[in-house]
Amino acid sequence: MARLRRKGKGSLDDALASVQRRLERKAAGESTDEHGVVRPDSAERPGYFRLSRSISAGFIASLPLLTIYEAGILGNGDINAMAQVVKTPIAWFRHNPIQIIGTDPIVILNGVLIVAALVALVRLWSRGGLHPGTFCGMFVESAAYALLLGPAAIFLMTGVVHRIGFEPHLQDFRLKLVASCGAGLYEELIFRAVFLGSLYTIAKDGVGLQPLTAGAVGLLASAAMFSAAHFIFPGEPIQTGPFVYRLLAGVLLGIIFLARGFGIAAWTHALYDLYVLCFLPIS
Repeated sequence: MARLRRKGKGSLDDALASVQRRLERKAAGESTDEHGVVRPDSAERPGYFRLSRSISAGFIASLPLLTIYEAGILGNGDINAMAQVVKTPIAWFRHNPIQIIGTDPIVILNGVLIVAALVALVRLWSRGGLHPGTFCGMFVESAAYALLLGPAAIFLMTGVVHRIGFEPHLQDFRLKLVASCGAGLYEELIFRAVFLGSLYTIAKDGVGLQPLTAGAVGLLASAAMFSAAHFIFPGEPIQTGPFVYRLLAGVLLGIIFLARGFGIAAWTHALYDLYVLCFLPIS
């Protein structure tokens, strides 16, 4: 009986100690789940700018672009023709490696994106950072950058402040929407996430440049590739004015990528293209 009393007293002491620990954690700004596992309080969760810049949020935010583009090209000859232009920068990969890997590399790329986005969903959910408001904020922020991208590039070229205007011309809107989403997703993935990231790493770790210098080298080199690709693959003659404009736009998108992450860079690019195709005043 004495042993049972001691055991009961010990269990009660443990329960009281557990309650006390939970109260202390609550007072310290922490909370626990039903199993007593510590969860960070909302005050300790990452803020909007940190969360929206994360790789996880970027992959999740890119899913709508991927969905609109891939769903849009199904069974539509005109959009498929536009898709070839969007995908041309990596079309060279199809001729030889496709014989080894046995499928369209775009399919593999999309599969990687989807898996990464699913992993990101689980990761953000487990950290309590999966808030719809975050992605709404990313969309609004990207829309603001998209409207300023063209005038900023023109100002850097000419020193003239260009007024933002709207003149709806929505013919073939579905085609333009799908093409814009594809360009925003794939071009940012190739030229910013892959090229800019790789060039920065090579310049910093391989060559030994300081981070700021390596970032400048990566920005300029990837932006030059980005601008040149818009002439080489469609087969247009390179002209100085359009080349410099696209170079500067590539630098600005690279800065957005470095400062605000892949998701906002991709949406900025997509919304900018949509604005140019559907709302930019035609002179």
